[in-house]
Amino acid sequence: MSKKALLALGLGFSSLLLSGCGGSAEATKEKKDKEKEKIVINVETTETVLGDAIATFKSTAVLEADRQATVTTKSSGIILDIKVEEGDVVKAGDVMLVLESDTQQLSLNSAKANYEKSLNNLKRAELMLKKGLTNTEQVDNLRFETKSLKASYDQAAMNLSFTKVKAPFDGMVAKRHVKIGNLIQNATAVFDVVDFDSLQAKISVPEHHWLLMKKGLPVSFDFDAVKNMTINGQVERIAPTVDSSSGTFEVTVAIENKDHVLRPGLFAKAEVIYDQKKDVVVVNKDAIIREDEMAYVYELDGEDKVKRTTITLGYEMNDTIEITSGILAQQTVITTGKHNLTPDSFVKVVNYN
Repeated sequence: MSKKALLALGLGFSSLLLSGCGGSAEATKEKKDKEKEKIVINVETTETVLGDAIATFKSTAVLEADRQATVTTKSSGIILDIKVEEGDVVKAGDVMLVLESDTQQLSLNSAKANYEKSLNNLKRAELMLKKGLTNTEQVDNLRFETKSLKASYDQAAMNLSFTKVKAPFDGMVAKRHVKIGNLIQNATAVFDVVDFDSLQAKISVPEHHWLLMKKGLPVSFDFDAVKNMTINGQVERIAPTVDSSSGTFEVTVAIENKDHVLRPGLFAKAEVIYDQKKDVVVVNKDAIIREDEMAYVYELDGEDKVKRTTITLGYEMNDTIEITSGILAQQTVITTGKHNLTPDSFVKVVNYN
């Protein structure tokens, strides 16, 4: 082979070597550029778990006492004594106020005397009738007269009892309307009495919840006036009709008030629990992304990848929500940073506690 041919062959081989080296360098550069373009998003995660799901109807209510009465007099006269004051606890039948009773006492004494006289005459006449010394007609007349006088005697005793105003039921004196020495007439309001054990709340419920409300359903109350305390109650009765003007019906809830911390007139936020489920998939609300009628979550896929999963939502609680389909329990889902993700995003889990 000639020297010119050998030289040409050598130059060609060198060109191939240089071409190969150049291609390898370009591939390495392209790989480095792709690594520089890889963006990692810091996220926080939580897990789907098996838990309880409850369905509630939320509303507001104002407390009122089922047993609350304005106590009035059944007699007239001057007030001689007031036995109780505002804030005092009374029992049914306790004397709260005393009126003058001289006239009523005299009437009772007279009625008693007339009755006892007639009763004695009746007893003597019955003995005489047995001996044949009188007739049946005279005895019957005395018997009817004695019954009439007994009724007058009972009426006089009742009128005397009306001079003592008594508590109608167990409760607390909420207001006193009169003072000692006042001359009052029959049916005058003297006290307001409230039974704090009979507190209840009236809740207006939209008509489309008609079939959901049942007697005995549990209800929880949150009061601004009573901090850090949840008060429980239950549905006691449901109005049988719907108010056509508002489209609502009234639900009455009995409330536990054993320590008497609640008072009529307090404003409350109420939640009627009308359904409960056990051992269903629930997740923190922060993991949910909603778009129109759809909802989905981003699941952690491996160490640094994610996948978007469409889900179906169920009952919604304060902090969590039920997932009825689309994902199982014990799956890791993204909470913080979810809105920055796409299905091809890279992530780094940095849960802050």
